[in-house]
Amino acid sequence: MRIPTPVILVAGAIAWLTVKERNPMRWPDLLRREGRDVVRDAREAVVDGARAGVRAEKAFDDDLAEARQRARTW
Repeated sequence: MRIPTPVILVAGAIAWLTVKERNPMRWPDLLRREGRDVVRDAREAVVDGARAGVRAEKAFDDDLAEARQRARTW
């Protein structure tokens, strides 16, 4: 007998909610808070990734400029 994936996902979500908060009346607030935290973390990750990309691009440009300068002095 195979258990459908949605049933497993729902059971996992209920188990997670029960571990975090035993009172089901507080689950909506918990989900809102957790959702807000996930969105904030994702936003920070995108910003950090963009900054890292800019730093990497600048480092590459600096290395390339240095390589071109050394190539001309040969």
